[in-house]
Amino acid sequence: MLLYPPIEERPPVSHRVIALSGPAHAGKDTQLRMLTRRTPQIRISARAEQHAPRWPALTGTERTGWWLEDASYQQLADVLAASFLARARRPRANDLRCVRQGLPMVEAMLAAVVALRERCGTGRAAHDARAALAPYSTALQAAEETEYGVVLLHDEDPACGAARGLARLPALDTLVGNYQRRLHEQIHRLVDEGRFDMAVVVGDRPAVDIQHELRQSLHRLYPAVPECALSRVRVVALGGDCDHARDAAGEYLRTRRGYARLDTAHLVGATAHGPAGTDADEDATVRAERIADGLDRYCAAHPFLDRVSIEPVRDRATVGELRKLFGDRLRAVRPDPVRHDAARPDSVPGTGPEAAGQGPAAPWARLSLQRRLDRLAFDAAWTFRPLKPVSVRSLGLPPSLGSYLRGLRERLTGTWPAVDLLAVTGSAARGTYRHGWSDLDVLVLAPQDDIPRLRRVRAELEPVLGGVRMTMTVLTEDEFRAGALPPRLLHVLTLSGAGAIAPLWCAPGLALPVPDAVTYADVSVRDGVQAAVTLRKQLLLGEPDLRVLFKATALLAKIMLRMESGAEYPADDQAIAAFHRRQPDGLGDAPGDVRHDRAGAERMAGAVLRGWLATLDAAQAPAPGAGFLKTGAAETGAAEIRNAETGVPEPGAPEIPVPRPTTPEATGHGGA
Repeated sequence: MLLYPPIEERPPVSHRVIALSGPAHAGKDTQLRMLTRRTPQIRISARAEQHAPRWPALTGTERTGWWLEDASYQQLADVLAASFLARARRPRANDLRCVRQGLPMVEAMLAAVVALRERCGTGRAAHDARAALAPYSTALQAAEETEYGVVLLHDEDPACGAARGLARLPALDTLVGNYQRRLHEQIHRLVDEGRFDMAVVVGDRPAVDIQHELRQSLHRLYPAVPECALSRVRVVALGGDCDHARDAAGEYLRTRRGYARLDTAHLVGATAHGPAGTDADEDATVRAERIADGLDRYCAAHPFLDRVSIEPVRDRATVGELRKLFGDRLRAVRPDPVRHDAARPDSVPGTGPEAAGQGPAAPWARLSLQRRLDRLAFDAAWTFRPLKPVSVRSLGLPPSLGSYLRGLRERLTGTWPAVDLLAVTGSAARGTYRHGWSDLDVLVLAPQDDIPRLRRVRAELEPVLGGVRMTMTVLTEDEFRAGALPPRLLHVLTLSGAGAIAPLWCAPGLALPVPDAVTYADVSVRDGVQAAVTLRKQLLLGEPDLRVLFKATALLAKIMLRMESGAEYPADDQAIAAFHRRQPDGLGDAPGDVRHDRAGAERMAGAVLRGWLATLDAAQAPAPGAGFLKTGAAETGAAEIRNAETGVPEPGAPEIPVPRPTTPEATGHGGA
């Protein structure tokens, strides 16, 4: 059936009953609690079995045999139909009402019992069940038409769904297990017949995602049901007993990684169901759901948020329940105690974590915590792309460099590999290598302990280079995952994710992280600042290094083009030509020989610098008393001084108010 039926097929809005159906352990109760907690207008009706004294428990009691073996089909039909119809006839208020297990489940449960006893197929069992329910068919159909039916399925396949559901049962009974398998078959039959208005496949998805899908559909039909704001939010739960360490972790996530920092007591108190409880007097499931509800309300009021940290969450049971709700989007962190700086002269003995009974702090606990939080944040924000190695020949390098790279690969990736990744970056990887000008840049992912072997292999292959300068950058996997990389390598990761750079060899299953847009933009700006400083350093020299000048000019041009239009120009010449087309600055039709001609290189460097500095120019004049004045601001300041001396503004000069003197003598409040 269609997940979202067309409008003309939906029940009218006057139908004020939302029926949530499904097999055992599909999460019906959790979804109903989350829905009604967020929407106070919705009431949950009592279960159908509470309206029939003869209703036996379905599983886990001595009456299971009566339910599945002893009673006749007509007795079961009488009990089921009477209880469901009694619930449907309850007086209704104007508010929405939710029920657990809708009217189609009467037929599904009875047909499952028939299939279990008779060992017959799905169709015959359904026929016998409808025959037993025939005296109630008119009333059941009328009551079913008042419901908006939603069914939760473990899986699209009945057999797989039954296996998932049975895996969640605390103790598997053969009779109950067979009944559950037949029940899954009957529910899927009803779905195929269109007896439900909406079907949601639960699978292994977290409860928040199911709630989002459910409320997204209900909101279009019942505007009083708000949409869920948690499906896009990543959550870090900060626990532990060290308040100082937890505070440091929360502030680092807030100031450095863009997380909103929220207090769990505030979130629990923001719910609409009574005052906030504590870990001791509140069930972990209830507390986790109240935290999620408060977080949903907060994120709905702040729709721009996609990452939050909540604290404190000390109870491990609450963390486990939150993980059921959020799945992989929840990360729990228990920061270790952070040592106070003993070298500070104002440190007070007896105030550290040791004095508080929290155990000794690690020597680099703060740095370790920050790198751990970096990895946590980047694991959630960055994507990971699998790698496909390329041949050395595809790089199109001179024969000597090809021989060098093949020898390097053979020595480092033999029977006992010393590296997890071997890649060529820079111009040699982009097909723009120029012999006599370009370097050979090699990126290696390897453990720190393999540095001696890398040094030995590099020394052995040095004669093969033929004088070409080779730069080998060695990083560990932990540095990659924590984002502890220079800007150039973050750019390499971005190009690798786009397929512009491929390795010569990588370990099976290795995937490189691709930085998110926010991190990439922030690093690019900082890299541009450094490039602008490097350009001015070279322009101050009597004989600037043309190679350094050209590289810095191209880098700043690349960054400006990237930030302005999102266009990437991996080759230096392409970036300079694109910048010149965008801002000619009187250099003619082409920028000239920027790579070798000193005059052309300095002109292009000046043009790029002027373009960069123009983006930093303030839109309005600085406030009076500012230390750095441009020409216009300096003239304004001179006019202000002359106005103050003469009391008459110059012709054509802006009228600038003269500040009143504030000295004690001028105000009459001075001393003797």
